[in-house]
Amino acid sequence: MGRSRGINVYEEAWEQLTREKAFEGFVPERVCISLSQNGETICRPTVLPGEYVSQGQVIGEADSEEDACVHASIAGYVEEITDYQRAPGVFEPYVKIRREREKAGEWHPFAVDFGRKAIARAMYRIGLPKKRLPKSEILIVNGFANEPYITSGYRLMMESPGKIVIGAILGAMAAEAEVIYICINEDAFDAVARMKRTVQKYEKNMGNRRPLWVISMKRRYPNGNEKMICREVLGRGKKKAAVVSVAEMAALYDGVYDGEPWTRVGITVSGEVSVPKNLWVPIGTNVQDIINYCGGKPDEAVIVHGGPLGGRTVDGPNTWVTRETCGLLVLRPARTFVSPCIHCGLCREVCPLGLMPDKIEEKYISGGEIPEKLRVSECIKCGLCSYVCPSGRRLTEYIGQVQKGRIRAKSARTEGDSPGDYIDIPEDKKIFRHLKPLERPSQSPPHIHRRGTIYDMMKQSIFGLLPLIGAVFYKHPGQSVHLAGMFFVGILCAPLAEYFWQVFRNEYVSVRDGSAVFTGLLLTLLFPLNTPFWKVALASVTAVILGKQIFGGIGRSLIHPVLVGKMLFSPFELPMIESLWPFAVLSLLWMCLRRMCPAVYPLVFLAVLSIGNSGNLLSASVWLTAAYLIWSYETMPPSRAGRWIFALLSALLTLLFQSAGFGAGSVFFAVACMDMAVPFLEFPTVKRV
Repeated sequence: MGRSRGINVYEEAWEQLTREKAFEGFVPERVCISLSQNGETICRPTVLPGEYVSQGQVIGEADSEEDACVHASIAGYVEEITDYQRAPGVFEPYVKIRREREKAGEWHPFAVDFGRKAIARAMYRIGLPKKRLPKSEILIVNGFANEPYITSGYRLMMESPGKIVIGAILGAMAAEAEVIYICINEDAFDAVARMKRTVQKYEKNMGNRRPLWVISMKRRYPNGNEKMICREVLGRGKKKAAVVSVAEMAALYDGVYDGEPWTRVGITVSGEVSVPKNLWVPIGTNVQDIINYCGGKPDEAVIVHGGPLGGRTVDGPNTWVTRETCGLLVLRPARTFVSPCIHCGLCREVCPLGLMPDKIEEKYISGGEIPEKLRVSECIKCGLCSYVCPSGRRLTEYIGQVQKGRIRAKSARTEGDSPGDYIDIPEDKKIFRHLKPLERPSQSPPHIHRRGTIYDMMKQSIFGLLPLIGAVFYKHPGQSVHLAGMFFVGILCAPLAEYFWQVFRNEYVSVRDGSAVFTGLLLTLLFPLNTPFWKVALASVTAVILGKQIFGGIGRSLIHPVLVGKMLFSPFELPMIESLWPFAVLSLLWMCLRRMCPAVYPLVFLAVLSIGNSGNLLSASVWLTAAYLIWSYETMPPSRAGRWIFALLSALLTLLFQSAGFGAGSVFFAVACMDMAVPFLEFPTVKRV
């Protein structure tokens, strides 16, 4: 299965709230500066409580010049040096400084020449880690708006393009790079134009002879990630590249030319705040102070440090700005229904590195060892797998746990848990139908989710059948009462069978996802017009119990439940909708237009059938099979290659069964055979070099 080129997640208009707003300055009364700005190396404090410090003065020194110093972001008195909890079980030393207005002063600039070694030494004193600019052939300046709704990088390119360009030249001198690329998303066309004009003006500065290119890239998340941007720029080349941000290059310019250490960052404050803004804030500013400056937030909203897909929720009063802060978002927690994995394969489709998040999560939840072939260490935690998951699974969160070397204890699961359920239920509350643990605010990234839950998919599938149902009633007006009774029995018996089975088995009741209603409705359409009610009822119950629930629910069926009911109770009889193929075509068009079904797989299936026998295109059963059974979340292969094979072989087997005299049931038997072959069509992803 190949790698995704990313997807478009920029659905909201929040970017427009801050896109045209220039940076404002905000200076708090107190700052609390971490002595470990990168979360790795802890600097040695060089000041004492009660000591006066100037703005830009060094307050923490690293033991190695590969790291960077920490500076006072405001002038004032050191109140205390204490440890704060950055993460559960992780404590870091912080220096708390109280602002002094009357005696404010700045640290004296230091003189720097433009030699490579001098720039490398200056980076240590400025606060820019030297390991950010290792010796490389190519320097990539990342101006791509990676996270949605964060416009601080865009505003920096619009307001200070000269600093970025000259800083990139200085960075190339430090990294001994031969060429410089400045990458910007193509929809920021004004920033692209401004950077190109600035490059023409300053590219020969300091005797620079390196080519300096401004590249506009298609805005697809997560193309702004360092791994992804290297792949886009270098392709499959073997050259070594250093990737830096526009903020780092602007800070390098300030340090080398003006002697100003890195003491402030530009951030975007957006979401559900009263006044969204772009702000220059000192490093160490309290997050809650920033939110209050922008008008506060609703009580039920949470603060996200970073973007909505990769950021983390934080406690405002106990969190402070660091060099890595690019934005703060105020969001209402999305209430998602967490249900078992249906093996739809969407997480694999969107993964930019071609991983299998569903398999990683399955191994983690079972408490088993994660094999190396799943390549967990390569995950960039972009959050796309959780963003597109219709079951609301927290795939990104669990992959992060695996990367940290954590193993889920098997004792964390209770006897009542389904194989795909990871929510811990207390022993005295194992009756799932009496609980509501599966609808709750999620605090782990991503904090936005794509529309498309299981319920939404089933709803759209049912809407696609409505023209066909109307056509059946129109064609047989004298049988309207019997038809209504058939549909009523099918729609009623299938959900009831699922409900009572899950109650009897003490499982989570999933009737509200709509899959049982859809099964009963589609199955009824595939029966002849004169089918008695008892047969419809028995077929619906059998389809749900034997076709789905006995295997563990939706996504685990050996054969599609509709096919189970059809083949057991009416395998060779013509469906009531067989001659209504134009309305079945509308069902397929609806599914494709609503993006519930990629058009390529049904079209391949139909093309092969039409080549073998053009009369197949006049069968409503064939069109419904293409719309609902070739691409089905119940049984389809999760890998892309497997889906191609599934569609092709289903068509070939249909032609084979037709030649063997199976008649109208040929297409159903063919798809059923391929459903049973799905476990053999799951191909592992291949790491591409």
